[in-house]
Amino acid sequence: MALLPFKKLTLIAHAADEEKILTLLSRTGSAEIIRTSEVEGFRKGDASLKEDAIASEMAELSFCFDFWRSEKNKLDKVIKKQHDEKVKLTEYKPKKDSLLAKIRAGKQDVAFDEFDRVGSDHQEIHAVEKRLREISAEETELKGELQRNASLIEQLTAYEKCDIPFHEIGSTAFCECALGLAPSDLLAAADLSDLPALSVTELDCRQRVSTLFVVYPKAQREACLEKLSSFSFSKCTFDFNVTASEKITSLRARKEEIYHREIALAEEAVAFEEAIRPHMEVLFDYYRVENEKAQATDQSFRTATSFVLSAWVPAHMQEGTEKALQEAKVAYCSIYEDPLPDEVYPTLAKNNPVVTPYESITNMYSAPSPREIDPNPFVAFFYFVLFGLMVSDAAYGLILALGGFGLYAIKRPKKGEGQLLLIIGMGGISTLIWGIMFGGYFGESLLPPVMFNPMKQPLYMLILSVGFGIFQILFGMGISFVQKCKNKKPLSALFGEGSWYLLFVGLGFFVMSGMVKGCASLKVPALVLLALGGVGILVGGAMGKKGVKGKIIGAFGNVYGVTGFMSDILSYCRLFGLGLATGVVGMVVNLIAGILRDLIPVAGYVLYVVILVVGHVFNIAINTLGAYVHNSRLQYVEFFSRFYTGGGHIFKPMGSNLKYIHLSNKGGNDL
Repeated sequence: MALLPFKKLTLIAHAADEEKILTLLSRTGSAEIIRTSEVEGFRKGDASLKEDAIASEMAELSFCFDFWRSEKNKLDKVIKKQHDEKVKLTEYKPKKDSLLAKIRAGKQDVAFDEFDRVGSDHQEIHAVEKRLREISAEETELKGELQRNASLIEQLTAYEKCDIPFHEIGSTAFCECALGLAPSDLLAAADLSDLPALSVTELDCRQRVSTLFVVYPKAQREACLEKLSSFSFSKCTFDFNVTASEKITSLRARKEEIYHREIALAEEAVAFEEAIRPHMEVLFDYYRVENEKAQATDQSFRTATSFVLSAWVPAHMQEGTEKALQEAKVAYCSIYEDPLPDEVYPTLAKNNPVVTPYESITNMYSAPSPREIDPNPFVAFFYFVLFGLMVSDAAYGLILALGGFGLYAIKRPKKGEGQLLLIIGMGGISTLIWGIMFGGYFGESLLPPVMFNPMKQPLYMLILSVGFGIFQILFGMGISFVQKCKNKKPLSALFGEGSWYLLFVGLGFFVMSGMVKGCASLKVPALVLLALGGVGILVGGAMGKKGVKGKIIGAFGNVYGVTGFMSDILSYCRLFGLGLATGVVGMVVNLIAGILRDLIPVAGYVLYVVILVVGHVFNIAINTLGAYVHNSRLQYVEFFSRFYTGGGHIFKPMGSNLKYIHLSNKGGNDL
């Protein structure tokens, strides 16, 4: 159980074998490519053109995935309308997976030979991409037409009461006719008496705009037009060979045609998905690997005939990597070196199956630095213990254990996945144990507690919570002590964590000497330890500071750290609060259910069962969430602050950055 060592690989090979070597390294999962140190006489690799081409291909695939999602959402709305309005609009029926299929849903397994086949032959995929683009373009055109038609209908509504086709409104031998709009207030204020030959008929009035039909003799055209402009008359420019009402009817009919056409296009688009999407997902991840290989080329240096590449390889994978290179029958030279003291290499933890799930908890905060002690075994122990202490109900624990491990067994996730289910399952075991210790079963004391009942003896629960806090903090300081000694800083360890240990042990003896019968003799040793610890803390604070003033400030500033200790210890009172909350909520649920059962005949028993089930499920969910979050906080703030450096980056070998699939050499041709 440790953070694994790494070797720095420098690989020199013939340029003709570059593609084969990069493919091999991407499949062994053993090499994280890094920037190669500049080599005299070599030029930096450049795969920008390849990267641009790959980005374009991936963009097309991403478009297809997004387009299918939007089309299915569109058809879902059509189905809802079809159901609500009792009309037949579509034959589309969304695929409904079984509950078991939904639980097991995950990345598809793909063998290397299938991976290569899709990568080299994807004409069918390109044809589907092209058709989906055509469908998208047609839909865009139809949407534009809808918007234009909607705008046109809005303009035509003003002329609905005119029963003359637009193209028939015009000039005769002696007069001119016009249809148009004018502000109603200006029209009302206009004086038309001076032009009796000008006929103005108001056909309609909407939103303070009047629809006018005007007729005037050609002989008085100029005067009439001037009068019309005085009240802002705007002539209609439509020349349709139908009336406004007939045009609106045809536009609305066209809207229905467009709606049905859009449904047909969506159905056609979605029909491609089931058959072609799995292959598209394989191709998408194929391009991701190809992009990583192109980036590896960017990190390399080369001549016309050779290239040099650098990578981090886990020490235990060196032999396998070398064997794969030899079996590939390529011309190469490899050098494996230990990292230099100032070199930062990746972090790769190797732990047993119990500890491994808790690596996700640590990594959410920050990946360990590769040169520090692996914190995961300690996180696993404390997280397991404190999780159960926070929920502390045996029945809830059994449900969580069965639920977490049961779902994991049903889901059968790939390696490295499903860690949360395992954490919940193990948290359920811890909860079951603590529940038996406290005698809590669905919020009731159905069996006598092995230790004590927190509801009846809350002070004991508080003492237990604070005691665990002190233990975890001191444990973290112990890790720091060992780590400093390992890094050849014994004085820093002695006057740092060592002094605090003396202080706390002395404080414990001092309390015992005054409170525990027969321990009065511990008072003198306690005072000696307190004095030594205090002096050590002062010296530790002064170490490394410059000048007398700096040493004094550092020394007494280090003493101020006592307040930090007290604050961190008090944070563990949340164990007490959450532990009691589980029992209290459970009791309240039982009480409410019992009252309704006794008050309401017959139906009361139904309500009794419903409230018990819903209430306890809610209690399990909310307290499990609380335990997960607050437990993480205790690890990150109170525990990690004592020893943890972090700041590392998880080992990500070339070829591991896959989104949709899981690659394996099962049935394939592994290089």
